[in-house]
Amino acid sequence: MFEHYSEHAQSVIERARQEAQKLRHDHIGTEHLLLGLIEVKDGCAAMVLRHRKIDLAHAREQVKKLVTHGSGPEDGNYEKLPFTKHSISAINDALKEARLLKHPTVGSEHLLLGLLYENEGTGAQALCNLGFKLDEIRSDVLYFLEEAGN
Repeated sequence: MFEHYSEHAQSVIERARQEAQKLRHDHIGTEHLLLGLIEVKDGCAAMVLRHRKIDLAHAREQVKKLVTHGSGPEDGNYEKLPFTKHSISAINDALKEARLLKHPTVGSEHLLLGLLYENEGTGAQALCNLGFKLDEIRSDVLYFLEEAGN
């Protein structure tokens, strides 16, 4: 499913799965995508998140305020967790963004843009609760892409 995704974007998806596992959730939501985006330290999304000083500890704390700890087993099989409706929309929006920008692969920056579009998702809510404006983060992504010549 993610064969047209950059190495950074694939890492974000894997980190999101790991975050869902840590929280013992039975799904991958936008909150997990947000945490995955913050954990991957390379790529355009990482530059934007660092620029905005969005850090993992505060984001994880906010996510824990918004969602309850899951009841799944600690040693359960979390390899094939389903995506939520909001995370699927964010991933689809990421693909649309890559196409609009005429990029051959979906990168972490596109996943971040997709997450921002899905403003009813928990990931976007966590960013807003931390005091960030989604449209400003979106502008930063586009600025960083322009600066990089993409």
